[in-house]
Amino acid sequence: MKMQSSRIDGYSVPAPLEIGTLSKPALLGFFSGGRGRDLSAETKYGLFFDALARRFDLLGVHDVDLSGYHRLMSGLLTFHPNRKIWKERYYKNIYSFNKRSHNAAHVQKNYEKQADLVLQVGVLFDAYWDKLQIPNIIYTDWTSQLSAQNPYRYRSPFSGTKLAKWLNYESKAFQHAIHIFTRSEVVRKNIVQEYGIPLEKVTTVGGGINIYPFPEQPILCQTDSPTLLFIGSDFKRKGGEVLLQAFSLVHNHVPSARLRLLTRDIIPDGLPLENVEVLPYVWDREMIYRLYKESDVFVLPSREETWGDVLLEAAAYGLPSIGVGGGVMDEVIKDGQTGFLTPLDDVGALANVMRVVLENADLRLQLGKDAKIHVKSNFTWDHVVERMALKIESILSRKEQRL
Repeated sequence: MKMQSSRIDGYSVPAPLEIGTLSKPALLGFFSGGRGRDLSAETKYGLFFDALARRFDLLGVHDVDLSGYHRLMSGLLTFHPNRKIWKERYYKNIYSFNKRSHNAAHVQKNYEKQADLVLQVGVLFDAYWDKLQIPNIIYTDWTSQLSAQNPYRYRSPFSGTKLAKWLNYESKAFQHAIHIFTRSEVVRKNIVQEYGIPLEKVTTVGGGINIYPFPEQPILCQTDSPTLLFIGSDFKRKGGEVLLQAFSLVHNHVPSARLRLLTRDIIPDGLPLENVEVLPYVWDREMIYRLYKESDVFVLPSREETWGDVLLEAAAYGLPSIGVGGGVMDEVIKDGQTGFLTPLDDVGALANVMRVVLENADLRLQLGKDAKIHVKSNFTWDHVVERMALKIESILSRKEQRL
Protein backbone atom coordinates (compact mmCIF):
# COMPACT_ATOMS: atom_id res chain seq x y z
CA MET A 1 0.00 0.00 0.00
CA LYS A 2 1.24 3.46 -0.87
CA MET A 3 0.27 6.79 0.60
CA GLN A 4 -1.22 9.29 -1.80
CA SER A 5 0.72 12.47 -2.52
CA SER A 6 -1.35 15.64 -2.39
CA ARG A 7 -0.93 19.23 -3.51
CA ILE A 8 -2.26 21.90 -1.19
CA ASP A 9 -2.19 25.56 -2.31
CA GLY A 10 0.83 25.01 -4.52
CA TYR A 11 2.81 22.95 -2.00
CA SER A 12 3.63 19.35 -2.98
CA VAL A 13 4.22 16.87 -0.19
CA PRO A 14 7.14 14.43 -0.56
CA ALA A 15 6.82 11.45 -2.89
CA PRO A 16 4.87 8.48 -1.49
CA LEU A 17 6.75 6.01 0.69
CA GLU A 18 6.04 2.36 1.41
CA ILE A 19 4.74 1.67 4.89
CA GLY A 20 7.51 0.41 7.12
CA THR A 21 10.30 2.29 5.36
CA LEU A 22 10.10 5.45 7.45
CA SER A 23 13.39 6.13 9.24
CA LYS A 24 12.38 9.49 10.74
CA PRO A 25 9.29 10.54 12.71
CA ALA A 26 6.28 10.73 10.41
CA LEU A 27 4.18 13.90 10.63
CA LEU A 28 0.80 14.79 9.18
CA GLY A 29 0.18 18.52 8.68
CA PHE A 30 -3.03 20.55 8.90
CA PHE A 31 -3.77 24.25 8.50
CA SER A 32 -6.65 26.52 7.54
CA GLY A 33 -5.33 28.80 4.83
CA GLY A 34 -8.17 29.80 2.56
CA ARG A 35 -7.56 27.39 -0.37
CA GLY A 36 -5.58 29.86 -2.45
CA ARG A 37 -7.52 32.95 -1.35
CA ASP A 38 -4.88 34.07 1.15
CA LEU A 39 -1.57 34.35 -0.70
CA SER A 40 0.38 35.32 2.41
CA ALA A 41 -0.79 32.13 4.13
CA GLU A 42 0.21 30.11 1.06
CA THR A 43 3.76 31.44 1.20
CA LYS A 44 4.12 31.15 4.96
CA TYR A 45 2.67 27.66 5.31
CA GLY A 46 4.46 26.42 2.21
CA LEU A 47 7.89 27.44 3.51
CA PHE A 48 7.11 26.08 6.98
CA PHE A 49 6.05 22.68 5.66
CA ASP A 50 9.02 22.66 3.28
CA ALA A 51 11.28 22.96 6.32
CA LEU A 52 9.35 20.23 8.15
CA ALA A 53 9.79 17.94 5.14
CA ARG A 54 13.55 18.47 5.28
CA ARG A 55 13.63 17.34 8.92
CA PHE A 56 10.84 14.75 9.14
CA ASP A 57 8.87 12.39 6.93
CA LEU A 58 5.91 14.57 6.02
CA LEU A 59 3.06 12.27 5.03
CA GLY A 60 0.71 14.98 3.83
CA VAL A 61 -0.37 18.60 4.21
CA HIS A 62 -4.09 19.31 4.31
CA ASP A 63 -6.05 22.55 4.27
CA VAL A 64 -9.17 22.01 6.40
CA ASP A 65 -10.84 25.30 5.50
CA LEU A 66 -14.50 25.20 4.50
CA SER A 67 -15.74 25.00 0.93
CA GLY A 68 -19.04 24.88 -0.90
CA TYR A 69 -22.18 24.70 1.23
CA HIS A 70 -20.36 24.89 4.58
CA ARG A 71 -18.40 27.99 3.54
CA LEU A 72 -21.64 29.66 2.44
CA MET A 73 -23.38 28.74 5.71
CA SER A 74 -20.52 30.10 7.80
CA GLY A 75 -20.66 33.34 5.85
CA LEU A 76 -24.41 33.68 6.30
CA LEU A 77 -24.29 32.86 10.01
CA THR A 78 -21.62 35.47 10.70
CA PHE A 79 -22.60 38.29 8.32
CA HIS A 80 -21.66 41.82 9.33
CA PRO A 81 -21.76 44.97 7.15
CA ASN A 82 -18.19 45.77 8.16
CA ARG A 83 -16.08 43.50 5.96
CA LYS A 84 -13.18 43.25 8.45
CA ILE A 85 -15.47 42.23 11.30
CA TRP A 86 -17.24 39.78 9.00
CA LYS A 87 -13.91 38.18 8.07
CA GLU A 88 -12.94 37.72 11.72
CA ARG A 89 -16.37 36.28 12.53
CA TYR A 90 -16.18 33.88 9.59
CA TYR A 91 -12.94 32.39 10.90
CA LYS A 92 -13.83 32.54 14.59
CA ASN A 93 -17.23 30.91 15.00
CA ILE A 94 -18.26 27.57 16.46
CA TYR A 95 -19.89 26.29 13.25
CA SER A 96 -16.64 26.75 11.30
CA PHE A 97 -14.51 25.40 14.16
CA ASN A 98 -16.55 22.19 14.26
CA LYS A 99 -16.53 21.66 10.49
CA ARG A 100 -12.77 22.24 10.20
CA SER A 101 -12.19 19.84 13.10
CA HIS A 102 -14.32 17.16 11.43
CA ASN A 103 -12.40 17.70 8.18
CA ALA A 104 -9.13 17.05 10.01
CA ALA A 105 -10.53 13.97 11.77
CA HIS A 106 -11.76 12.54 8.46
CA VAL A 107 -8.31 12.86 6.88
CA GLN A 108 -6.54 11.37 9.90
CA LYS A 109 -8.44 8.10 9.66
CA ASN A 110 -6.44 7.32 6.52
CA TYR A 111 -3.13 7.74 8.38
CA GLU A 112 -3.71 6.08 11.77
CA LYS A 113 -1.10 3.38 11.20
CA GLN A 114 1.43 5.64 9.48
CA ALA A 115 1.65 8.98 11.31
CA ASP A 116 3.51 9.42 14.58
CA LEU A 117 2.19 12.93 15.18
CA VAL A 118 -0.30 15.41 13.78
CA LEU A 119 0.87 19.02 13.60
CA GLN A 120 -1.81 21.67 13.19
CA VAL A 121 -1.11 25.36 12.53
CA GLY A 122 -3.30 27.79 14.46
CA VAL A 123 -6.29 27.19 16.71
CA LEU A 124 -9.19 27.66 14.29
CA PHE A 125 -9.94 23.95 14.68
CA ASP A 126 -9.00 20.96 16.84
CA ALA A 127 -7.26 18.17 14.94
CA TYR A 128 -7.76 15.87 17.96
CA TRP A 129 -11.52 16.45 17.81
CA ASP A 130 -12.57 12.79 17.65
CA LYS A 131 -9.83 11.60 20.03
CA LEU A 132 -8.09 9.57 17.37
CA GLN A 133 -4.98 7.48 17.96
CA ILE A 134 -2.47 10.04 16.62
CA PRO A 135 -1.16 12.57 19.18
CA ASN A 136 -1.64 16.19 18.19
CA ILE A 137 0.77 19.16 18.32
CA ILE A 138 -0.30 22.80 17.84
CA TYR A 139 1.86 25.62 16.46
CA THR A 140 0.27 29.04 16.94
CA ASP A 141 1.20 32.71 16.81
CA TRP A 142 -1.72 34.17 18.79
CA THR A 143 -4.74 33.49 20.99
CA SER A 144 -8.25 34.93 21.06
CA GLN A 145 -7.67 35.83 24.70
CA LEU A 146 -4.89 38.21 23.63
CA SER A 147 -7.13 39.77 20.98
CA ALA A 148 -9.90 40.23 23.54
CA GLN A 149 -7.47 41.89 25.97
CA ASN A 150 -6.26 44.39 23.37
CA PRO A 151 -7.91 47.77 24.08
CA TYR A 152 -8.63 48.28 20.35
CA ARG A 153 -10.08 44.75 19.91
CA TYR A 154 -9.29 44.77 16.18
CA ARG A 155 -9.25 40.98 15.89
CA SER A 156 -11.84 40.12 18.52
CA PRO A 157 -15.19 40.06 16.67
CA PHE A 158 -17.32 38.73 19.54
CA SER A 159 -18.05 39.57 23.15
CA GLY A 160 -20.06 38.16 26.01
CA THR A 161 -21.31 34.57 25.72
CA LYS A 162 -20.12 34.12 22.11
CA LEU A 163 -16.58 35.08 23.05
CA ALA A 164 -16.70 32.85 26.15
CA LYS A 165 -17.85 29.88 24.05
CA TRP A 166 -15.09 30.42 21.47
CA LEU A 167 -12.46 30.70 24.20
CA ASN A 168 -13.76 27.46 25.69
CA TYR A 169 -13.29 25.65 22.36
CA GLU A 170 -9.83 27.15 21.99
CA SER A 171 -8.98 26.05 25.52
CA LYS A 172 -10.09 22.47 24.83
CA ALA A 173 -7.89 22.36 21.72
CA PHE A 174 -4.90 23.38 23.85
CA GLN A 175 -5.82 20.75 26.46
CA HIS A 176 -6.13 18.00 23.82
CA ALA A 177 -2.72 18.75 22.30
CA ILE A 178 0.24 16.71 23.51
CA HIS A 179 2.39 19.84 23.10
CA ILE A 180 2.01 23.46 21.98
CA PHE A 181 4.60 25.50 20.12
CA THR A 182 4.30 29.29 20.01
CA ARG A 183 6.08 31.92 17.99
CA SER A 184 6.55 34.28 20.90
CA GLU A 185 7.02 34.30 24.64
CA VAL A 186 4.02 36.63 24.85
CA VAL A 187 1.77 33.86 23.51
CA ARG A 188 3.43 31.13 25.55
CA LYS A 189 2.84 33.04 28.78
CA ASN A 190 -0.76 33.79 27.80
CA ILE A 191 -1.54 30.12 27.12
CA VAL A 192 -0.06 29.10 30.47
CA GLN A 193 -1.58 31.90 32.54
CA GLU A 194 -4.98 32.44 30.90
CA TYR A 195 -5.79 28.95 29.58
CA GLY A 196 -4.30 27.01 32.50
CA ILE A 197 -2.01 24.85 30.35
CA PRO A 198 0.97 23.34 32.24
CA LEU A 199 4.22 25.25 31.79
CA GLU A 200 6.12 22.19 30.51
CA LYS A 201 3.55 21.67 27.74
CA VAL A 202 4.25 24.96 25.93
CA THR A 203 7.48 25.89 24.13
CA THR A 204 8.47 29.07 22.29
CA VAL A 205 10.18 28.34 18.95
CA GLY A 206 9.86 31.65 17.06
CA GLY A 207 8.77 32.15 13.48
CA GLY A 208 10.56 31.95 10.17
CA ILE A 209 11.18 34.49 7.43
CA ASN A 210 8.87 34.08 4.43
CA ILE A 211 11.61 34.52 1.83
CA TYR A 212 13.50 31.64 0.26
CA PRO A 213 16.34 31.58 -0.50
CA PHE A 214 17.66 34.13 1.98
CA PRO A 215 18.71 37.38 0.21
CA GLU A 216 22.48 37.49 -0.06
CA GLN A 217 22.95 40.70 -2.03
CA PRO A 218 25.12 43.37 -0.33
CA ILE A 219 23.38 46.14 1.59
CA LEU A 220 23.08 49.17 -0.69
CA CYS A 221 24.79 52.44 0.12
CA GLN A 222 22.54 55.00 1.75
CA THR A 223 21.43 58.08 -0.21
CA ASP A 224 20.99 61.73 0.70
CA SER A 225 17.21 61.22 0.55
CA PRO A 226 16.59 58.49 3.14
CA THR A 227 13.39 56.53 2.67
CA LEU A 228 11.10 55.07 5.33
CA LEU A 229 8.91 52.09 4.40
CA PHE A 230 5.61 50.99 5.96
CA ILE A 231 3.74 47.85 4.88
CA GLY A 232 0.41 47.17 6.55
CA SER A 233 -2.81 46.03 4.91
CA ASP A 234 -4.82 47.19 7.95
CA PHE A 235 -3.84 50.86 8.19
CA LYS A 236 -5.39 51.60 11.58
CA ARG A 237 -4.36 48.39 13.36
CA LYS A 238 -0.80 48.79 12.10
CA GLY A 239 -0.62 52.35 13.47
CA GLY A 240 -0.64 54.13 10.11
CA GLU A 241 -1.99 57.44 11.34
CA VAL A 242 0.54 57.51 14.20
CA LEU A 243 3.29 57.11 11.61
CA LEU A 244 1.96 59.89 9.37
CA GLN A 245 1.67 62.30 12.29
CA ALA A 246 5.20 61.46 13.45
CA PHE A 247 6.62 61.75 9.94
CA SER A 248 5.15 65.23 9.53
CA LEU A 249 7.20 66.30 12.58
CA VAL A 250 10.33 64.61 11.24
CA HIS A 251 9.96 66.17 7.82
CA ASN A 252 10.42 69.63 9.31
CA HIS A 253 13.94 68.61 10.40
CA VAL A 254 14.84 66.21 7.59
CA PRO A 255 13.14 67.74 4.53
CA SER A 256 14.85 65.31 2.13
CA ALA A 257 13.30 62.26 3.84
CA ARG A 258 10.37 60.48 2.26
CA LEU A 259 7.89 57.84 3.35
CA ARG A 260 6.52 55.04 1.17
CA LEU A 261 3.33 53.61 2.57
CA LEU A 262 1.80 50.36 1.30
CA THR A 263 -1.72 49.65 2.58
CA ARG A 264 -5.03 48.17 1.50
CA ASP A 265 -7.11 50.81 3.31
CA ILE A 266 -8.13 54.32 2.29
CA ILE A 267 -6.10 56.96 4.16
CA PRO A 268 -8.47 58.97 6.41
CA ASP A 269 -8.93 62.64 5.56
CA GLY A 270 -6.91 65.21 7.44
CA LEU A 271 -3.68 63.26 7.84
CA PRO A 272 -0.45 64.92 6.61
CA LEU A 273 0.86 63.43 3.35
CA GLU A 274 3.72 65.73 2.35
CA ASN A 275 6.61 63.68 0.93
CA VAL A 276 4.49 60.55 1.40
CA GLU A 277 3.93 58.11 -1.45
CA VAL A 278 0.84 55.95 -0.90
CA LEU A 279 1.06 52.67 -2.80
CA PRO A 280 -1.79 50.21 -3.44
CA TYR A 281 -1.52 46.97 -1.51
CA VAL A 282 -0.33 44.09 -3.67
CA TRP A 283 1.06 40.59 -3.21
CA ASP A 284 3.64 40.89 -5.97
CA ARG A 285 6.66 39.55 -4.11
CA GLU A 286 9.16 40.99 -6.58
CA MET A 287 7.63 44.44 -6.09
CA ILE A 288 7.80 44.04 -2.29
CA TYR A 289 11.44 42.96 -2.48
CA ARG A 290 12.21 45.98 -4.67
CA LEU A 291 10.63 48.28 -2.05
CA TYR A 292 12.88 46.80 0.63
CA LYS A 293 15.93 47.30 -1.58
CA GLU A 294 15.00 50.93 -2.28
CA SER A 295 14.38 51.81 1.38
CA ASP A 296 16.60 52.69 4.33
CA VAL A 297 14.39 52.13 7.40
CA PHE A 298 11.29 50.04 8.05
CA VAL A 299 8.63 51.44 10.42
CA LEU A 300 5.70 49.53 11.94
CA PRO A 301 4.03 51.23 14.96
CA SER A 302 1.37 48.48 15.28
CA ARG A 303 -1.37 48.57 17.89
CA GLU A 304 -1.73 44.80 17.68
CA GLU A 305 0.94 42.55 16.19
CA THR A 306 0.98 38.76 16.39
CA TRP A 307 4.63 38.43 15.34
CA GLY A 308 5.93 40.73 12.61
CA ASP A 309 6.74 38.80 9.43
CA VAL A 310 7.52 42.04 7.59
CA LEU A 311 10.10 42.94 10.24
CA LEU A 312 12.01 39.76 9.42
CA GLU A 313 11.74 40.44 5.70
CA ALA A 314 12.98 44.01 6.08
CA ALA A 315 15.93 42.80 8.17
CA ALA A 316 16.83 40.24 5.52
CA TYR A 317 17.28 43.14 3.11
CA GLY A 318 19.48 45.03 5.57
CA LEU A 319 16.89 47.44 6.96
CA PRO A 320 16.73 48.44 10.62
CA SER A 321 13.17 48.53 11.96
CA ILE A 322 11.34 50.89 14.29
CA GLY A 323 8.50 49.19 16.12
CA VAL A 324 6.51 49.20 19.35
CA GLY A 325 7.85 47.88 22.64
CA GLY A 326 6.02 45.89 25.26
CA GLY A 327 4.82 43.06 23.01
CA VAL A 328 6.00 40.51 20.49
CA MET A 329 8.24 43.02 18.68
CA ASP A 330 10.55 42.85 21.69
CA GLU A 331 11.41 39.34 20.50
CA VAL A 332 12.13 40.34 16.90
CA ILE A 333 13.83 43.74 17.23
CA LYS A 334 16.87 44.06 19.49
CA ASP A 335 16.36 47.60 20.76
CA GLY A 336 19.37 49.75 19.94
CA GLN A 337 21.11 46.92 18.06
CA THR A 338 18.93 45.96 15.07
CA GLY A 339 16.43 48.80 15.34
CA PHE A 340 14.44 50.69 17.95
CA LEU A 341 11.29 50.18 20.01
CA THR A 342 8.99 53.07 20.98
CA PRO A 343 5.97 53.31 23.30
CA LEU A 344 2.55 52.51 21.87
CA ASP A 345 0.77 55.45 20.18
CA ASP A 346 3.52 57.90 21.19
CA VAL A 347 3.82 60.23 18.19
CA GLY A 348 6.59 62.32 19.75
CA ALA A 349 8.77 59.36 20.72
CA LEU A 350 8.35 57.79 17.28
CA ALA A 351 9.27 61.08 15.59
CA ASN A 352 12.39 61.47 17.73
CA VAL A 353 13.66 57.97 16.93
CA MET A 354 12.92 58.33 13.22
CA ARG A 355 14.80 61.63 13.14
CA VAL A 356 17.88 60.12 14.83
CA VAL A 357 17.97 57.22 12.37
CA LEU A 358 17.30 59.35 9.30
CA GLU A 359 20.01 61.86 10.19
CA ASN A 360 22.70 59.23 10.79
CA ALA A 361 23.58 57.13 7.73
CA ASP A 362 26.34 55.23 9.53
CA LEU A 363 23.92 54.25 12.30
CA ARG A 364 21.37 53.02 9.74
CA LEU A 365 23.97 50.91 7.98
CA GLN A 366 25.25 49.30 11.19
CA LEU A 367 21.74 48.58 12.51
CA GLY A 368 20.80 47.10 9.14
CA LYS A 369 23.87 44.84 9.01
CA ASP A 370 23.21 43.58 12.53
CA ALA A 371 19.51 43.05 11.75
CA LYS A 372 20.39 40.91 8.74
CA ILE A 373 22.80 38.76 10.77
CA HIS A 374 20.26 38.43 13.61
CA VAL A 375 17.48 37.17 11.32
CA LYS A 376 19.69 34.84 9.31
CA SER A 377 21.07 33.33 12.53
CA ASN A 378 17.75 32.84 14.33
CA PHE A 379 14.65 33.21 12.20
CA THR A 380 14.65 30.90 9.19
CA TRP A 381 12.01 28.16 9.08
CA ASP A 382 14.78 25.59 9.44
CA HIS A 383 15.72 27.22 12.75
CA VAL A 384 12.09 26.99 13.89
CA VAL A 385 11.72 23.34 12.87
CA GLU A 386 15.00 22.37 14.53
CA ARG A 387 13.81 23.90 17.80
CA MET A 388 10.55 21.93 17.41
CA ALA A 389 12.46 18.75 16.60
CA LEU A 390 14.18 18.67 19.99
CA LYS A 391 10.80 18.55 21.75
CA ILE A 392 9.11 16.27 19.18
CA GLU A 393 11.84 13.64 19.45
CA SER A 394 11.62 13.81 23.24
CA ILE A 395 7.83 13.31 23.11
CA LEU A 396 8.12 10.33 20.77
CA SER A 397 10.89 8.82 22.87
CA ARG A 398 8.68 8.92 25.97
CA LYS A 399 5.81 7.46 23.95
CA GLU A 400 7.94 4.49 22.85
CA GLN A 401 9.12 3.87 26.40
CA ARG A 402 5.50 3.57 27.54
CA LEU A 403 4.64 1.04 24.81
